[in-house]
Amino acid sequence: MITQRQNDILNLIVELFTQTHEPVGSKALKESIASSSATIRNDMAILEQLGLLEKAHTSSGRMPSPAGFQYFVKHSLNLEQINEEDVYRVIKAFDFEAYKLEDILARASQLLADLTGYTSVILDVEPKQQKLTSFDIVPLSSHDGLAVLTLDDSRPVTVQFAIPKNFLLRDLERLTELVQERFLNQSVLDIHYRLRTEIPQIVQRYFTTTDNVLDLMDYIFSSLFEETVFMAGKVASLNYGSLETYQFLDHSQAVAVSLRQDMDEVTKIRVADHPEPALQQVTVISHPFPVPYRGLALMSLIGPIDMDYRRQMSLINVISRVLFMKLSDYYRYLNSNHYEVN
Repeated sequence: MITQRQNDILNLIVELFTQTHEPVGSKALKESIASSSATIRNDMAILEQLGLLEKAHTSSGRMPSPAGFQYFVKHSLNLEQINEEDVYRVIKAFDFEAYKLEDILARASQLLADLTGYTSVILDVEPKQQKLTSFDIVPLSSHDGLAVLTLDDSRPVTVQFAIPKNFLLRDLERLTELVQERFLNQSVLDIHYRLRTEIPQIVQRYFTTTDNVLDLMDYIFSSLFEETVFMAGKVASLNYGSLETYQFLDHSQAVAVSLRQDMDEVTKIRVADHPEPALQQVTVISHPFPVPYRGLALMSLIGPIDMDYRRQMSLINVISRVLFMKLSDYYRYLNSNHYEVN
């Protein structure tokens, strides 16, 4: 454990370095640390021995090491801080008419990426926790149809499909009745389980030939088991990460699975210690936020180890709180039939 003065020195070096990205010498600390330059240099040497500071090759100054940033995040960073200057800017960015949940979450992800210059990822409420609240099939022609699903009374999903050759109109009606009877108001996790267990036997009561029916049901419902991912600022990863990081971000479902593993009820910050190899040399901030009436979603920021953590946490906090207010308004109007979801 380091002393209070050493902790203050580390915090000040982190603050100065994240603003200038230049090594920090003892002279720059003297005005803020009530000690002599010799004492400060001695403490900086101790922090270097502990692996919390690194010495720059081109000067006598020090800069935080990955371990130093980890220590700062764990012991000194206020995860609830808010910069009031960010509030107006964020509120103004959310001043738009939203007719779909996706529009709101996409705007939040893009805003976080724009304001930080890094990569943002927002995950909707975990698929397995969502419930199917309505289902219908609309024949588009004699060859194809459209399945219209709604999750949590608010998230519409449409799936266009080819009608099996041996299907008649009444077969589509039977399929609709089967889904409405067995799946409505069930969680996506339960639906996934039932498709693999009881549904193959139940389908035999409705249809003479079952193979096409089971394949069609798998096709219609497969999209529900995938994460809804809103990513922005992927190209920025080339500035702070590796090519491996950029390539990993190309696979949104893999990104979602990796980030979901870190989801908790509190904000979690991983500084160069993420279990995903493509994220091991960057910082990943995972911040859960509530979606009214539905559950917890996840806002993540991926950026360099030497980011300005205070600044980024302020932006994350402001955006997530304004986002919650925007979502509350959206659901309030939705429940009042001011928005029509098709």
